[in-house]
Amino acid sequence: MTTDYPLGHALQLQLLGGFECRLQTGAAIDIPHRKARALLAYLATTPGRWVERGLLATLLWEDSGEAQARANLRKTLSRLRQALPRDTQSCLRADTSRIALNPAGIATDVHQFERCAQTGTPETLEQADVLYRGGFLQGMTDCGPLFEEWAETERRRLDELALSVLQHLLDHFIATGAIDRAIQVAIRLLGRDPLLESVHRQLIELYLQQDRIGSALEQYRRCRDSLACELGIKPSAETERLKALLQQQIPRSAADAPPAPETDDVPERATLIQSVAKARERSRSVLSAQPSIAVLCFADGGIREERFPLGESLAEDLAAALGRFRELDVLAPSTVFSYRDAAVSAQQIGAELGVAYVCEGHLRTTSEHTAISICLIEVASSKQLWAERYDGDPARLFLLQDEIIRQIGSTLIGRIEHAWLATARRKPPRDWQAYDFWLRGRSALRRPGIAALEEARRCFQQALARDPHFARAYVGLAMTQLSEWGCFSWNHWVFPGADALDLAQKAVTLDDHDHQAHCILGMAQIYKRDYEGARYRLLRALELNPNDTDVLAHAAAGLALIGEHDIAVDAGRRALRLTPHYPEWYAAFAGIALFSAHFYEEAIMAMMAAPEALCNTPAFIAASYAYLGQENQGIYYRDTVRRHYHNQVARGQFPPQLSCIDWLLALDPFQRPADLEHYANGLRRAGFE
Repeated sequence: MTTDYPLGHALQLQLLGGFECRLQTGAAIDIPHRKARALLAYLATTPGRWVERGLLATLLWEDSGEAQARANLRKTLSRLRQALPRDTQSCLRADTSRIALNPAGIATDVHQFERCAQTGTPETLEQADVLYRGGFLQGMTDCGPLFEEWAETERRRLDELALSVLQHLLDHFIATGAIDRAIQVAIRLLGRDPLLESVHRQLIELYLQQDRIGSALEQYRRCRDSLACELGIKPSAETERLKALLQQQIPRSAADAPPAPETDDVPERATLIQSVAKARERSRSVLSAQPSIAVLCFADGGIREERFPLGESLAEDLAAALGRFRELDVLAPSTVFSYRDAAVSAQQIGAELGVAYVCEGHLRTTSEHTAISICLIEVASSKQLWAERYDGDPARLFLLQDEIIRQIGSTLIGRIEHAWLATARRKPPRDWQAYDFWLRGRSALRRPGIAALEEARRCFQQALARDPHFARAYVGLAMTQLSEWGCFSWNHWVFPGADALDLAQKAVTLDDHDHQAHCILGMAQIYKRDYEGARYRLLRALELNPNDTDVLAHAAAGLALIGEHDIAVDAGRRALRLTPHYPEWYAAFAGIALFSAHFYEEAIMAMMAAPEALCNTPAFIAASYAYLGQENQGIYYRDTVRRHYHNQVARGQFPPQLSCIDWLLALDPFQRPADLEHYANGLRRAGFE
């Protein structure tokens, strides 16, 4: 992640977290007089604006007479010129009545921070967060009451903007499933404002996602105490319901006994966000040999009852359909949709994502009419390669998708036959309301928390009540079963997957071209030890859509357990490459594939972006370090797994005679004895018993 100032600016001022003045080369410039520093800082906040000398004199020498204040200003201006290197003095402009800074010759971290914050893409928000090193002109005092009043006003304004940046980053990390990074941001938000009850709740739910019941309960207590101490109020009913849910996770040893206490060592991984950003930059620099495309969220101007973002769904369906072409690299929609509210052009989004082409469109739909305008843009040249407008009945929307896909595919990779499209695409729903319920369920499924899973389940069930033949709704129900088991049951040594297996089988029966149905069925079959069936389903899912990153990530772990290591590694790497802002479980599943193929350093690099994505992720990190002969590096991760293990035993979720290493081996049922022994040996070398 870069925070360099724009090229060509002779002077570079840091005003956030203290005052520093540097040349473009990085060399520091010493401005010894505090009023000279104050004058430069004030002018730098509005470069190019001429400021009356009388205003500046009053601002800095309010207690002096007018004549004395103006004399002090002339002397300070002279000192400032003398402090600046000769070739930068032209940045400072002055005439007999006014003073200004040349905007072409100076850059400030304040302006760059504001620009990044206002742009609002995931990467510019991360850059804004890095730039905000502290309060505006922190530590600059004794510059006059009026100056300090002005500085305090600016400080509060920029502090509010910094809080907004953190809140947007928190929302982004939660939406993309980056739980560990979301935790770090939430902790910092509460450090700045401990009365943000909604952020307390978000942090509690994030801890619950990582099985940190002790930390979640402690966070509730911090919330309760802060509200009582500062405002004299109790937590809201929503927060109290969350507390009750937490306490339900810990069985009581007696009818009136309190929940058993749990303590978690939750480190502040302050560099995690920046390290992931640097890895994303490295990945973007690796050029693909085939065209890459991002389908942006369609701007939805429609008016519909129970309106859900249909433009988002249309874009995701188009991306999924384009993903069936092996000749294309299609970025994951979950990453692309992070830019839906950013104040940037389609070309800028494409450049930040590192793709060659972007597809953007506008959708307007009512109960009787649908209008779609769509275009394909080459990012490097900003040239519009193709554009079209479609009008018609909303019921024909899925047929319109075929035409759009054929036009884009023909433009990028040659002619596409209509017959192929007809046989390749998934079956559309028969009922629009069923589709709307499915959209809501899919959105809920991507949010963390038990409540979100329950909402997703209800929506998928309502979709099936409207259309019992809607295959994707069965896929959604199967995914809620697996997600609930994987994220909140934690006793993985007993796989309660019969329902998931049946639901996925039903989906495949209804629509044999649904790649996600094959994928989820394959994953369920692994935990039923039907390895041949699982292998067929996972390879079939990759054949149907080699660009679906959910499928790629699942296939990375699933095929590693089966023993297809080359395909597993390729799938894991591709999942991470096509999803610059990936959910944490992608890193965990890709890490399993890399570890199983003996790529230990790469496995660590992948999993360190989300070291507690799953309860077994730290175990794979510790085992990887052990195979590299760096056992000491893996001690923290080994101890993290032990904490999970002992907490589960204390909760009575599995019998105490089950050892930690047996629990871990049961989580990942490797088919081949050699692969199982490879994992077990790594765990033993890491110090597991």
